[in-house]
Amino acid sequence: MQISSVGRRFKAMLILWMGLQWAGSGVAVAIEDSLPPGVARALQEAHIPAEAVSIVVQEVATPDRLLNWNGDVARSPASLMKLVTTYSALMALGPAKTWDTEIRGGEPERGVLTGNLYVIGAGDPGLTLENWETLLRALRIRGVREIRGNVVLDMSRFRVEVQDPNGFDHQGFRAYNTLPEALQVGFKAVTLTLEDVGNRVLVSPDFDLPGLRIENRLIPKTGTCPEDWKSTFERKVIDDGRTARITLAGDYVVSCGKKALYYSILSNDNYISATFVKIWSELGGTFSGKVVEGKTPDGLPLLAMHRSPPLAEQIRETNKYSNNLMARSLFLDMGGLAGMEQFTEESSVQKIRDTLAQQGLQFPELVLENGSGLSRQARISANHLNQLLVKAAQGPYQAEFVASLGLLGMDGTVEKRLLGEGLEGRFHLKTGSLDGVSSLAGYGLTRSGHLLSLVFIVNHPQAAAAKSAQDALLRWIGREL
Repeated sequence: MQISSVGRRFKAMLILWMGLQWAGSGVAVAIEDSLPPGVARALQEAHIPAEAVSIVVQEVATPDRLLNWNGDVARSPASLMKLVTTYSALMALGPAKTWDTEIRGGEPERGVLTGNLYVIGAGDPGLTLENWETLLRALRIRGVREIRGNVVLDMSRFRVEVQDPNGFDHQGFRAYNTLPEALQVGFKAVTLTLEDVGNRVLVSPDFDLPGLRIENRLIPKTGTCPEDWKSTFERKVIDDGRTARITLAGDYVVSCGKKALYYSILSNDNYISATFVKIWSELGGTFSGKVVEGKTPDGLPLLAMHRSPPLAEQIRETNKYSNNLMARSLFLDMGGLAGMEQFTEESSVQKIRDTLAQQGLQFPELVLENGSGLSRQARISANHLNQLLVKAAQGPYQAEFVASLGLLGMDGTVEKRLLGEGLEGRFHLKTGSLDGVSSLAGYGLTRSGHLLSLVFIVNHPQAAAAKSAQDALLRWIGREL
């Protein structure tokens, strides 16, 4: 554990600053074994021992570290693992990579398609409901009015072992637990918007999904909005894969304003089926068959296609808002090794390791599992994650990668962090959190304009209280260096 220099100039300034701090506090500590005083104090107040923490700070333009505290310890990074996945995807696939979701079938006669219609999943990480509607609208424009056969969902691109969405934390209805599929629409989720409309609380779904029933028993209440605005009411989800009932009961504090809840409901097939039937009907189409899963025969004509936004845009959603499903889809798409028709988790891990190795990044302790960080097995050291950040900042896709991270005090998961302290927009950051894990990584500017990389990982039962220590590190970088 040591603090090293970024050139003699930085080292002299750092020693002088820390010396003054320690002299003022009467604490005699060797510089090689010390954390910035504000960080150390915040950790102590949070009852988090220093040995449970890894922190690395480096000026991107030099190989030396400003701060290296337990940097070689392999830890659970939570959502910081998305940085490994998105960086690897950029390097292996390129920022302009897109995914084409296709609809194929026989030629319609007078607007009637008598055979099956095939929807082929390309692994698009962000096929939203709006994009799904655009694709079906293109089919109508193509001249298809009536479908008499079945709609066949081709999800064969990914080969994934059957998993239980409740397996991670027994809350499979939470949107972050949604499992990836080669064809997935709208993140298989429903967004409920809650707002006070006078003497009642209105609960509105973003999509009137067939099979979904909402029981609204919320009562408006005055008072100060609690930090956890959901703590004043109960939420219950009953979902058998075909139908779902969401019950909200209790007090809703009206000073909280308009809020949103996100739920993953129905099986993937049934979700796509429900959205297809509703949108197709609204577009004036008719359908008398069933929605089933299957493989597309060779040689069928292309009837409609939706091309996704490029990877550079998709990783902004993935990192800024920590979208687990998009990260897991990207992870699986990395499994497209030469000669393989289906992508697997094993081939994805190998492809990512190969991609990192091609960039001179050898991480023997790395455990990816699903590429999103939603894992108890995932591991990486702060030093190696920092190496990746430095490599990305010096690489050809530096702008795309850095722009995918949240701007402190402006957007993403750090939108409301350190507001009013003059540091807004000076850090691009990715956050991570699990029970027992709190993490932060990205880039920041010193007062003199030096670009630094930083990684802060806590693995401890009190990790949720580490935010103040992370904020102290940001102040140290943004004000003191």
